[in-house]
Amino acid sequence: MLSREHPMTAFKFILTLAATIAFATPSRAEPACEKLATARFPAITITSATAIPAGPFSWSTGAPVQVPAFCRVVAVVGAEVRFELWMPAQWNSRLLSVGNGGLAGTISYAPMVKPLQEGYATSSTDTGHAAAGTNDGAWALNHYERIVNFADRAIHLMAEADKVILAAFYGAQPAHAYFSGCSQGGHEALIEAQRYPADYDGIIAGDPANYWTHHYVGGHLWSGMATDGDAYIPAAEVPIIADAVNAACDELDGVKDGVLSDPRRCHFDPAKLLCAGSDTSACLTAPQVGAVAKIWGGLKTADGRQIWPGLVPGGEAGPGGWANWITGAGPGRSGHLNLGIPFFRFMLFDDPGWDYHSFRFEAADGFDSDIDYLDAKLGALFNAINPDLSAFKARGGKLIQYHGWSDPDITPLNSINYYESVLATMGPKTTDFYRLYMVPGMQHCSGGPGATTFDMIAPLDRWATAGTAPERVTASKSANGSVVRTRPLCPYPLEAKWKGSGSTDDAASFFCAQR
Repeated sequence: MLSREHPMTAFKFILTLAATIAFATPSRAEPACEKLATARFPAITITSATAIPAGPFSWSTGAPVQVPAFCRVVAVVGAEVRFELWMPAQWNSRLLSVGNGGLAGTISYAPMVKPLQEGYATSSTDTGHAAAGTNDGAWALNHYERIVNFADRAIHLMAEADKVILAAFYGAQPAHAYFSGCSQGGHEALIEAQRYPADYDGIIAGDPANYWTHHYVGGHLWSGMATDGDAYIPAAEVPIIADAVNAACDELDGVKDGVLSDPRRCHFDPAKLLCAGSDTSACLTAPQVGAVAKIWGGLKTADGRQIWPGLVPGGEAGPGGWANWITGAGPGRSGHLNLGIPFFRFMLFDDPGWDYHSFRFEAADGFDSDIDYLDAKLGALFNAINPDLSAFKARGGKLIQYHGWSDPDITPLNSINYYESVLATMGPKTTDFYRLYMVPGMQHCSGGPGATTFDMIAPLDRWATAGTAPERVTASKSANGSVVRTRPLCPYPLEAKWKGSGSTDDAASFFCAQR
């Protein structure tokens, strides 16, 4: 059985130190920050504490950004979990930690900037390993503790360490602690809500990879194998699919705008794209049609049981669409395979030379399938699919989940499936603390043809502090630096419906309704 015990399980906040170095005004921020560099805490090693003045600031990579004065703490908790905590001189008494992408391995600096500018103390971790990029999995080979940190406990360790340092620096605990992440960060968010409900009282989970094992098989591996050989779909041919889907389904929601409000209503048959002759410039070959059907249909057992739902039609075009995730740089080099193969090589099979073509989807010759092996070995560690959120709810926690309807990485149906499992377990009052927002036309975490820019932090804060649940959240779409469209995001199962009058590019022309 997996043990989640760690060096900080029993530590207590060091309030005596807080009394000596806490500050109340910006003028005391610099000396207080310097004292943190030599402070001693259980299981926490502070490697540097630097007072950053207001003005332009840049980390190791990235262009300078404007920041308020803050104390930048670089630290390690436990043996290898590196994190940074940025504490503004003018604090709003809140903590907002941010999540990672891919297989992590770096601190997520960019998402820390906006919260810092708004007065939040903010933090991020590399989840216990350093990596050359978010698709690098070599760090995991023969390092089970790193896998446990990445899959389960690094965010928890950081949350506890953050609160120790905040108490020392400010002389107080945060009035509210929030977490926000998308993709792997969404997975981290739901791990926190399910397993560590005392860490954060507000959580934002975007496009979460929470059913990790089945997503890696049915999303990454299945999608990559579907386009093997003659079934490969070059990026130049992706618009053939996208244009046909829009022609068939765009106006099903009453508005012609290149966006499908609920792609489940679209039943376009990819067989209609089958070439009738030798000219394949505007059609698909039979193997390519089969690939699209497999990708939309998802992974099933031989007897028809759904292991992982497929992608849904819509949003195939664009740099964040199929050209990246399905097509990639060439055959066998799709975004799905580039991210999935390292996991199988370094965490499941412990074989750097493992070939994805050898994966056994079905049991045979007296052996279990590799899916069974994966679930048995890593399912309990990685999968955040527990529908019982009663402990999180009991603490007054609030959970906002969102997912792009046009996500070509993690199927949006996964978020709906999880939300409905919680609703079935916890009853109709689930919406008192947990809401799901489906984002029409949004690809993986951002981008796509829809209105895909929105802020969930402010609605979460109002919900946590004032009890005001977000009935709708306004999203926008920009072009050439100007907003060209706004739309409301509605709590599922509601969706934005046009009133029949007014501009279809104005959120005021829409209301939330169940179709």
